[in-house]
Amino acid sequence: MADKIKVVVCGEKWVAQKCLDFLYEEPKTEICAIVTSSTTDWQTDLAKWGAKRGIKVFLGNVNNYVNDISSFQPDLIFSIQYRLLIKPIILRISRHCINLHFGLLPRYGGCHPIAWAILNGEKQAGVTLHEMSEKFDEGDIFGQLAVPITETTTARELFDAVSEIAVELFIKRYAAICEGSLKTYPQDLSQKLYYSKNSIDFEKDKIINWHKTGIEIQRHICAFSFQPFQLPTSYIQLPTGKHLEVTISQTRLLKTNEPLQPGMMKILNTEEILVGTCSDEVIQIGFINKQKSLSFLKSLGYSLSRLTFI
Repeated sequence: MADKIKVVVCGEKWVAQKCLDFLYEEPKTEICAIVTSSTTDWQTDLAKWGAKRGIKVFLGNVNNYVNDISSFQPDLIFSIQYRLLIKPIILRISRHCINLHFGLLPRYGGCHPIAWAILNGEKQAGVTLHEMSEKFDEGDIFGQLAVPITETTTARELFDAVSEIAVELFIKRYAAICEGSLKTYPQDLSQKLYYSKNSIDFEKDKIINWHKTGIEIQRHICAFSFQPFQLPTSYIQLPTGKHLEVTISQTRLLKTNEPLQPGMMKILNTEEILVGTCSDEVIQIGFINKQKSLSFLKSLGYSLSRLTFI
């Protein structure tokens, strides 16, 4: 490759910065521009990163910068955790437009792949490096990597793990993509599973329903646990008739020979409690409102037999 590979990166978050760190050190790569939709991302500020290195930065929607992006004549355009839909007019500018998607396509296309993988009880989740196409998340695949999901894996833990392997996959495949030696393979769209942006309402859906099975409740708690930004919530019915909203975290699913009624509580040890479900399983709760569960409940001033999760 006599000439440098010209690259435009549309992205956000830690994973995009790590990929940019790699590209910036590649002697045969020129980062022509960065497009980021926000300067207030919770993990990183790509606009600041680009400005510090003298790289052109565009804020907002990449589709508003067609002429600017075209003027760079990029060989590759990457979308790395970029939240906005990239339209065909942008896809046609470069030799390849490639997305680093947090899901094992053709399953978990679209939005919220981390939460849905946990909710659906998948044993693994991962990342797909694929060609972008006019049909969202249906392009040919350059490669995939996966990480395991356990019964206690939270959405934040899974997001961080997938972020790590996303960078690993990007670095592993980059040179072959530039050389044109990396073969792609088509997705089996008969296995497609796609979720829209509105498939989860993280404010309304975070509330725990204790009248589900233990495994459903445990998956729900894990899927809505994204510290420090969100934890699943529940309501405790007090003897006064009032309902106290609380957060729940660090839970485990346990089998029991003495099932509890849904929402009923029982002391497990000096720090934790068990809560009943509609199956022969109970939920062991480590923390309520970020305090040890038993200590928090005792602070309410009532015996456990008078308190119920609803």
